[in-house]
Amino acid sequence: MSRMQVLMSKAGAVAHQIAVELSGSAPGDRMPTVQELSERHGVGKGTVQAALALLEEAGAVRIRPRGKLGTFIAEIDHSLIWELAGGQSVSVAMPLPYSRRYEGLATGLHAAFARAGIPLTLMFVRGSIDRTRALHQERADLAVMSRFSAENEPGVEIIRDFGPLTYVGAHGLVVVEGRDPDDPELRVAVDPASVDQRELTRACFPDLPPERRVEVSYNQLMRYFAEGLVDATVWNLDEIDAHISIPVTVHPLDGIDEQATTSAVVVARRGADTVATPVRAALGDDVIMESADEVVAGRRIPMY
Repeated sequence: MSRMQVLMSKAGAVAHQIAVELSGSAPGDRMPTVQELSERHGVGKGTVQAALALLEEAGAVRIRPRGKLGTFIAEIDHSLIWELAGGQSVSVAMPLPYSRRYEGLATGLHAAFARAGIPLTLMFVRGSIDRTRALHQERADLAVMSRFSAENEPGVEIIRDFGPLTYVGAHGLVVVEGRDPDDPELRVAVDPASVDQRELTRACFPDLPPERRVEVSYNQLMRYFAEGLVDATVWNLDEIDAHISIPVTVHPLDGIDEQATTSAVVVARRGADTVATPVRAALGDDVIMESADEVVAGRRIPMY
């Protein structure tokens, strides 16, 4: 290998390292000096200058010197910077998009990651338990669930909390019309894949015997209620009309932390330093909730 090839090989490696550093930067940000980059990466100034030239020639960044003030980023192509930094598509395990709030979150995440130039893959997985499993099995990098679920799932760490009423509007006790919610003979639908639904049901029916517990996923609710197989459930009220066709009465849940159960959060496996800075920045983008609110209000068509 010639000296020039060695130089370019070193420059390529340093260009990759600088791309990692720049992945969270924006136009107007000050660049580290060549001297700082040289010391940081343990290479000569010539290698740093060659690495910066490679990034500029690739169109990933354009830098502008401003005399004694230093050198600043004039333009940056985040998609290309992410690629040169070795970034892959980020996978997010989402709830099944059966409500406008879930479609809104998916739309907002899609918009934020597109703006950041980070490829995004959304996986739709029923139940927070299975979404957590996808994280631990490294089939997903991040997952969306309620804060209540995140606080009760082992080995996950909250990266972004979107606040109350971003995951669901409310939960309630749904009972077949004409039945008393205190009736000891009620057969109660419980979704074993949902931490929220399981724990809220336990709080509402602390002494529920096994013979009156009927395991049902949300997409089976209509059939189970219509065929008289269950009499009650604790459920997300946002889309309950779309899932239960017979007359029912909704009762409020007492003593429930509504902030925790209605707040959407993004979680990662514990040890969240593995979440790249630009990914954290994308998750902090206001466009997520702006887009989600527009979808919920019907002013925007979901796109994800």
